[in-house]
Amino acid sequence: MLQENDSRLKPPKIMQTLVQGFNLVAAHPYIMAFPFLLDLFFWFGPFYRMKELLSPWISEMMQTLSTTMTTSDVASVLDATKATWEQLLANFNLLTMLRTYPIGIPSLLSSKGYSPNPLGSPLLIEVGSSSEAATLIIACVFVGLLLSGLYYALIGGMVQKTEAKEKTHIFYEIGQLFVLFFVVVLAIMLLTVPVMCFLSSFSVLIPTMGTIPLMILGLVALWIFIPFIFSAHGIFSKQLSALKSISLSTKFVRISSMATTVFLTLAVALSYGLDLLWSTPPADNWLFALGILGHAFISSGILAASFVYYRDGTNWMEEVIKLSQQNTTRTQLQ
Repeated sequence: MLQENDSRLKPPKIMQTLVQGFNLVAAHPYIMAFPFLLDLFFWFGPFYRMKELLSPWISEMMQTLSTTMTTSDVASVLDATKATWEQLLANFNLLTMLRTYPIGIPSLLSSKGYSPNPLGSPLLIEVGSSSEAATLIIACVFVGLLLSGLYYALIGGMVQKTEAKEKTHIFYEIGQLFVLFFVVVLAIMLLTVPVMCFLSSFSVLIPTMGTIPLMILGLVALWIFIPFIFSAHGIFSKQLSALKSISLSTKFVRISSMATTVFLTLAVALSYGLDLLWSTPPADNWLFALGILGHAFISSGILAASFVYYRDGTNWMEEVIKLSQQNTTRTQLQ
């Protein structure tokens, strides 16, 4: 009986879902303005970095470690670590915090580092104090989440085919997005301590294992965080609170684990594969603007497709659960 009723409502088809996402963005091209304008800002805007602020501290720390560890192998590792930190500080733009993780507006240039553009080199500004850096980071995260909320709200309303949302609904959804962001940050902070203990234990007890502990840790992290992948979708599709949206996302992913894994694999492969194509022109060439535009279309289309997949998938899940309960009730009555 359940199978007969369940056949009327099938789980979402992955390829059809992706096509629907891209068709929605093609029909509403203004959605692409968010990632496109953000990348234009990263391309031509100023470059705030903390190299002069943190480099002395890094050098002092490495010098202290080199005096306590005198072996040649350790010295080479410290030199490589110092070079890596210097490279990171030279190419980290504080303004890229506008691209908030894991919930935010997609960006092609958020991790590109300091590079020239067709008008010359970006304005380079060294942050002079830690308080100035902290203020800038907090401001960028706040603005980034606010813009991300508007971006997600537009896509959620577009997929749900709703009319223009009331201001109170948008403010509620953006507020819940902030709550979700802080819940994710808190979860990461709580997991940091056991993760560091795990890595240090393996490095001390079994040093010959190499990168195997990192691989194990990556698999565990995927198993923990993938169920939360649709947490923001519930806020902007069903106007749920952050905690209820997390609960529904976890329930949906557990029930549709195989299909969701395939969908996420295709989405990530398509996104990162095409990012290589969009990054082919040099950053100081005007053709790079076509790459930014292409990235804006693809990333928005994939996000819209994820909302379509979430909408159809949760509807299917709720119908299956309801039919299962009805079937159980009939069985008990018989």
